[in-house]
Amino acid sequence: MSHRFFINPHQINWQEKKATIADSDQTYKISRVLRLRENDQIVLLDGSGLIYNAQIASFFSRAIQCRLLSRRSVNTEPDLKITIAQSLLKGPKFDFALQKNIEVGISEFIPVITSRTVVRVEGNGSPLELENRVQRFQKIVRDAAEQSERGMIPMVKNIVSIEELCRQNLSEYDLKLVCLERSQTNGIKEVLNSLQTKVHKVLILIGPEGGFTEDEVKLSLSSGFTSVSLGKRIYRAETVGMVISGILFFYFNDLR
Repeated sequence: MSHRFFINPHQINWQEKKATIADSDQTYKISRVLRLRENDQIVLLDGSGLIYNAQIASFFSRAIQCRLLSRRSVNTEPDLKITIAQSLLKGPKFDFALQKNIEVGISEFIPVITSRTVVRVEGNGSPLELENRVQRFQKIVRDAAEQSERGMIPMVKNIVSIEELCRQNLSEYDLKLVCLERSQTNGIKEVLNSLQTKVHKVLILIGPEGGFTEDEVKLSLSSGFTSVSLGKRIYRAETVGMVISGILFFYFNDLR
């Protein structure tokens, strides 16, 4: 199987059958990690559903030139659009949540800070520090999207507090779920079976290792979220998103 790389569509010239890989992380991975050489074949994706079979033509100091051999459109994206609003988690747990939720098929990720979020943003949350952190998250998402053969790169939005999230206009979502422990709410099956309207976009709010505070639960419910549990067992914060997303994709027939 050929290695896959998302590149900027402006770096693809189908008329001239040429493409340029200019991202420093990708050029390093191709030349130093994978040790690919001229004439090796790779797959390029433009993020809009077009896939190009390409052949490495030449290496430059800051770019790799490719010949485009063929292109085709492919739709590996689910019809159901799921956004995960996940509390920041300590250590590598948040990176794991990003990777696995992208593999499952979610469309968007919102990092959230709650009262019990263990991770604290350094540098007093300066715009530069926040931007750097989100850029690192976006790179993890891109790598996961390439590995799982996604046709687009899901977006990581800016880090927000749960209060800021709940103040936003969330009317674009047909269903908003906040995940709570088993003793506090209805199960996922009961919630889904009670739906009266079609669902195209879903927002799932997931708390930190210690869960939401009582005030945060009240805030989310007053903002239109429906509380939901995943049954008798307690899941780790980093696995909740992929479990509930898998259930939703199956329920809404998006795992065909």
